[in-house]
Amino acid sequence: ETAMLTISVKNFGPIAEGSVDLKPLTIFVGPSNTGKSYMATAVYAVMRAVEGRPQVPYTRHLEQRGLARGHRSTWEVPAEVIDAIREWVKGQDGTAWEDREIPVTALPERVCAELKESTNQVLKWFHTDVMAQLLRSYRGESEIVNRANPVDPFCLTVERESPLLKVGTGMYGAESIDSEFDISGACVGAYKFENWGANQHRDEEIDPDVYTDVFSLLRISAAEIVFGGLPYSSYFLPASRTGIVQGQKILAASIIRQSALIGAQRVNIPALPGVTTEFLSDLVSLDKGLQSHSTNYKWNNAISFIEQNVLQGEIDLDESTGLPYPEIAYTTAVGKFTLEHSSSMVSELAPVVLFLKYLIGPGDLLILEEPESHLHPAAQRQLARGIVRLVNAGVKVMITTHSDIIISQVNNLLALRQASPELIAEGGFQPEDFLREDQVGAYLFRYNRELAGSEVVPLEIDPDTGIDEDEFATVFEAIYDESIALQRDRN
Repeated sequence: ETAMLTISVKNFGPIAEGSVDLKPLTIFVGPSNTGKSYMATAVYAVMRAVEGRPQVPYTRHLEQRGLARGHRSTWEVPAEVIDAIREWVKGQDGTAWEDREIPVTALPERVCAELKESTNQVLKWFHTDVMAQLLRSYRGESEIVNRANPVDPFCLTVERESPLLKVGTGMYGAESIDSEFDISGACVGAYKFENWGANQHRDEEIDPDVYTDVFSLLRISAAEIVFGGLPYSSYFLPASRTGIVQGQKILAASIIRQSALIGAQRVNIPALPGVTTEFLSDLVSLDKGLQSHSTNYKWNNAISFIEQNVLQGEIDLDESTGLPYPEIAYTTAVGKFTLEHSSSMVSELAPVVLFLKYLIGPGDLLILEEPESHLHPAAQRQLARGIVRLVNAGVKVMITTHSDIIISQVNNLLALRQASPELIAEGGFQPEDFLREDQVGAYLFRYNRELAGSEVVPLEIDPDTGIDEDEFATVFEAIYDESIALQRDRN
């Protein structure tokens, strides 16, 4: 599978420079404080800026997120464009419209030029929205720019080869990147022209608004070309989920109030980073009535696998508590428990399961930091299989991890395609456990002294051995050498 997008950053937090190709499963590894979370946040910011644009090109998704900043919700179509569409429609022959697609390239040159200009404006707004998302995630611009290299500017670039897309954003003197895109593949079903009345009455004088609506259809088609194939919704589940989940009542109250009265003085509560705020907001607004994938076998199979093999119990919402938002309940063969009386493993994975049940769906992006947190090694193995099953059910997954067990299990699943039927049966593997190397992208984040920051190194993925990552092997070798030295010293 080709990458959804390539996202590149320069002088971003601890990252000096680096690029990642987004695949169905994207994995970040490397030491702490090398920028894995920063890059994941950059991906999240890009995807949140994209959300909803193909369907509603400009503002509705921004208004829902509280980010609208006076964007025009409609494009003011020049009168000459309306005239060009009118004349083009009148000039069509009597061919059955409902039987064919009308490509953008078949429309008058003036219409195509206006369509390119409106698409370019969408990308300018996208540029602004990415920066707005980043600023919501960090406490000011100083946290965005690489602190070790304050001279060079921060910049972020989003690219895709086909259909062509290139757009960038930055600050502090970053070189402007002109947007590049190709909408020549855009087309509109001719029946849509008919539905708007443009075809049925082409010999009559029609209200210009009809042609404005026709142009709106063309804009949406162009947006679908530019942003098509990207996740419609994205969710970021940050590290330290246990603390956030355990304190959700207090945190929710602080988000709602934004200030607290301490004694006689009103003290502002520092805003939580955007990623945490959005995670918590989604968590406290979960609704069992929103479940929409109950008939998707692969999806339900993946969720059930995680519950049965990792959690050994079921996670769900308890709406019988009388609280304004439902409690999270963990049910096992022994009984039902609140998270306060469950293990930290349950608290870590409970929001993951609930998001999968009631928010995330096939085609969405799930960014999951440190999925191995608080998990026994045996549970980490099973969770890796669960993640692969989610990928095969259609969700895009990005993880940051320090777990050699998760990486090793992913490698085993990559090698599974070459295993004998006897071994596959013996291991209890199912078709949804199989993983191809072209579904996976893996990156090592490491400090580079010459760059005065971290670099992002793509890791080779071999169909026989999987992800070529020797960071953990180096640590194990150091421990082994130390053990041998101690043993020899005792002797």
